[in-house]
Amino acid sequence: MRSIFFQAGQEIQKRKIALGFFIISVFYILGSFAIGLACSNTSICSFSSGLGRTPLNLLFVLLTFVPIWVGVWIAMKFIHRLPMNVLLGSSSKLDLQLLLKGFLAMLFLGIGIEIILQFIPAVSKYIYYESNKVLLLSDWVKWLLPVILFIFVQSSAEELVFRGYLLQTIWSKSASYLYAVIFPSLIFGLLHFDFQSYGVNAWYYCLNTFVVGCLLCLVTLHTGNIALAFGLHWGGNTVSLIFFGIHGNLDGMALWLTYIDPQSESMGVVLIVSTIFIILIYSLWALFYFGGFLPKFGVKEPEK
Repeated sequence: MRSIFFQAGQEIQKRKIALGFFIISVFYILGSFAIGLACSNTSICSFSSGLGRTPLNLLFVLLTFVPIWVGVWIAMKFIHRLPMNVLLGSSSKLDLQLLLKGFLAMLFLGIGIEIILQFIPAVSKYIYYESNKVLLLSDWVKWLLPVILFIFVQSSAEELVFRGYLLQTIWSKSASYLYAVIFPSLIFGLLHFDFQSYGVNAWYYCLNTFVVGCLLCLVTLHTGNIALAFGLHWGGNTVSLIFFGIHGNLDGMALWLTYIDPQSESMGVVLIVSTIFIILIYSLWALFYFGGFLPKFGVKEPEK
């Protein structure tokens, strides 16, 4: 069995994994609260009209993910006594080529699919986009680079926790890679549960993010580096925040908006279909590049 991330014998104790995740969570919660409190007292970035409803407001929402990076660094340095860069992959370095490939692939795939769907009457009848009349093109251009960079901070922070910290520390316990994949992805999915916004569709949204989490874990195990997961997540969020957004939902930088009700049956169908489509895309990629859906190394047996 080859080591994907940690060196052989570098097993992490369960209590340390739990403590590290707790520290990361505390940093995120307290950091988000502090940033939100500062914004609520400042007119230029107030959240009174909703989260992410202007470019600057969206930037501050993305800024709340910065404390996650600090929390991961603290957990690795003081709990596990390891450098944070071991979470990047077997080489302890971020593969920039994989990062860029993942970003561009998801960017062009996402934009292409959204455009094509607008030419299908059965789809465009329920999900159609209109230009964002509140957002000036000059403002969009002005904020484009900083927002894209902060989308990377946000998406990579989530990857660092779920496809970095949890996946790899659980893997170090000689657990089955399926267990190492499912547990972090289950937490990832549950943290996206939002009944107030999505109603019953919150369960479909949860399922969607759980499946995405599992596939990103498998992508990371296939490549032995977290860079591709970074790039895919970054590209996907860029499409949904910069180009095609849902009105009222972090729509401050979206050029085109759909007014679909998140609690509608149509949204439920969208979430289910997109989940199936994501599985299909991953399956084709894994079969073409690696010859199989699952990583090609022996399954680790749990300790007895």
